[in-house]
Amino acid sequence: MTRAATAAATREKVLVAARELFTTSQYEDVKAADIARAAGVAHGLVFHHFGSKQGLYGEVLCAIGREVLDLHVNDPAVPLGRRIRQSHAAHLSYLAAHRDLALNLVLQPWGVVESFDRVRDDGNRNLAENLGLDFELPAVRTALRMYTKAADQLARDYLLGEHPFDQGTVVEMLMTVLAGVLRAARVAEPSLKVDRALRELARS
Repeated sequence: MTRAATAAATREKVLVAARELFTTSQYEDVKAADIARAAGVAHGLVFHHFGSKQGLYGEVLCAIGREVLDLHVNDPAVPLGRRIRQSHAAHLSYLAAHRDLALNLVLQPWGVVESFDRVRDDGNRNLAENLGLDFELPAVRTALRMYTKAADQLARDYLLGEHPFDQGTVVEMLMTVLAGVLRAARVAEPSLKVDRALRELARS
């Protein structure tokens, strides 16, 4: 195995070990030494590959975020409302199948992780494009970030069983929230054209 291949394999082992530990323990309770031990590598290699525990944490979050984005339906042949509903359902199914990961990492990240925020904005940018909107417009960007926060809370309540709603109901609640933030974006930018997107969202 080449030196580059060995380094890549070591990095992957550290990521896998860190993901498991951050999923099952609070951030502050996980030590770099614990990660190195679980990965079967020297302690110093954790910092060599990721710089710090926070850097490693950000990498773990980003990897999960990209997994979730890959679940989204982007087929333009599927009507927009159905496409977004299918994406929501796939997202919720993923979180339910990885409950501890969702509750301890994705829906409640520790501190401010700018790299994870950028991954989330990639998802919002893709959503804006599907809606026929420009994510770089402040009103659109702010509205979709509000939507992400609201969706996180709804998903967290769903996973904790704090309401009796089934997945289909939660998906429709998410669609209603999305329609609401689009209307809020138009309050901030009256010239914003959201009527077509609202009509599409209403169609299942």
